[in-house]
Amino acid sequence: MGLMNDKDHAVQLLIDEDVLKDENIGCHPCVCTSSLKMKTLDIIEKYLPATGHDYITVHLVGED
Repeated sequence: MGLMNDKDHAVQLLIDEDVLKDENIGCHPCVCTSSLKMKTLDIIEKYLPATGHDYITVHLVGED
């Protein structure tokens, strides 16, 4: 959610491909005592364009 504060577009958003497969994404709305659950498509199709940001899909490898 902090991308709304990045007016100079200095931040590049990376999203793991597995996260994009889920219907919802959980995040903090720039307040440590709160959490949000938002539809993944709403973030990709509405929030990111509203902030002028794009994202890069990445493949993260975790422990088996």
